[in-house]
Amino acid sequence: MSRRERRPPGSRERAASTAERSERARGRRDLTARVVYLVLLAMGIGLLLGIASSEMFAIRTVRVTSTNASLQEEATERAQRIGFGTIWLPPTRVIERQIGGLPRAKSVAIDRSLPDTLTIVVEPRVPFAFVVSDERLMAVDDEGVCLHWTGARAPGKPTARIEDPSSLEVGGRLREQDVEHLREIARGLSECGLLDGASIDLSHPLRISVFTADGVLGKLGSDELLYEKSRLLGELEQALRQQGRTPLYIDLRVPSRPTYKPVD
Repeated sequence: MSRRERRPPGSRERAASTAERSERARGRRDLTARVVYLVLLAMGIGLLLGIASSEMFAIRTVRVTSTNASLQEEATERAQRIGFGTIWLPPTRVIERQIGGLPRAKSVAIDRSLPDTLTIVVEPRVPFAFVVSDERLMAVDDEGVCLHWTGARAPGKPTARIEDPSSLEVGGRLREQDVEHLREIARGLSECGLLDGASIDLSHPLRISVFTADGVLGKLGSDELLYEKSRLLGELEQALRQQGRTPLYIDLRVPSRPTYKPVD
């Protein structure tokens, strides 16, 4: 019979103790390595932040550009009142509020040029239509923002009449309802090639009408289905002219039963 080998008393305890010491030593080494890594990382970040916030990257040159010369001048004056920091952390919100908040500014964009130059690009609002007020016209953009007074509309742009033109002022806005109606009518006329030079009358909410550049009156009636009625106006006028008929007006107050009167 073979004898079973017997380990000396306490050998298992010594083996377990050795393994535990090795594990603890490995744990200490890993902890030391992590601490060293974090210290080096913090030092690196601190160094970078120190360099980034140093005078080396302080903004020294600010350029303001815009396709609109007077808006560029106005934005430059605003920029001179702003305190600029470093090229990495310019006062973006202040720029958007002070310069982007100008009535004629549609948006602003910021471009950085290392090490110390900041360029502010101001996109101007452009006239979409001209609202009649006595002998003057107020240019408005497609959001209804009032841009400037003028004595004559730009070629190819429509004019509009509103219920209360006395409220018009530069930097103000048209009523949301007027903006919505103007957009719907303009979209319908544009798709039929009738927007250029058209006169849109929104001054009577139940008697909205359009005069096309070639002198045809479109009676649209209430503010319902303005896009559909405006587009139908163009389609009917084109169809009548193709038949050799010249309409004096086209009545679309009931879109399902349009009528027209020919020129005598």
